[in-house]
Amino acid sequence: MKKTLTLVLVSFLLVSLTAFAASKNGISTSHNGQVTATAKPSGTFFGGGPIADIGETVIYNNLSNYPLGVYWCCEGWTISGPNSPIGATYADGMPFTPAANGKVTKLVVAVGYVTGTNSVEISLNADANGLPGNVIGKFDVTGLPSFGSCCVTVSKGGGGGVSVTAGTQYWVVVQTDSKSADTWNAWNDNDTNETAQPFAFNNNGVWGATEGILGAFAVVGK
Repeated sequence: MKKTLTLVLVSFLLVSLTAFAASKNGISTSHNGQVTATAKPSGTFFGGGPIADIGETVIYNNLSNYPLGVYWCCEGWTISGPNSPIGATYADGMPFTPAANGKVTKLVVAVGYVTGTNSVEISLNADANGLPGNVIGKFDVTGLPSFGSCCVTVSKGGGGGVSVTAGTQYWVVVQTDSKSADTWNAWNDNDTNETAQPFAFNNNGVWGATEGILGAFAVVGK
């Protein structure tokens, strides 16, 4: 059976970020890929709606049901290619562990476009000694909503899903590829667990363990 996923991207709010490594139209990022808002964001806020459709199961979710939004507007993590204004390749992987065997059919990720090619690659990865390993499902997504167009969703894919095993760690990874080498996007922090937790940061092709507030995402399946 062909393994496929449905990918849903949730844009995040326009932010003006503290400068360090690069800046574009008031948006900037630090050397470790962290972005922080210094001005009130624009755009429309909204509370969280249903993540799973009828017949689907939420495997993992840190998106909130707060009346003012489903993730934290003003902090997050940079996703960039080598030809972007960042001048480096940054990617991030967020871990999750299913409580039961199942099939992943949909990923929900809070990510938005800053500059460059409007594209991003999002994947479901196996674990490799506590870091993202082999890709087991992925999509290249174009036409991401811009910073500031809060909470628009984009979906892609479909099918029978990708099997996951209870008690086994997996990763949702957001990164650029050869078609988006000049891209700068960003992944919002979640707003339901604002404590530092382990995740993976890719700096110029090398994965390493780090910790911080996890990017906002959900994993849905059967």
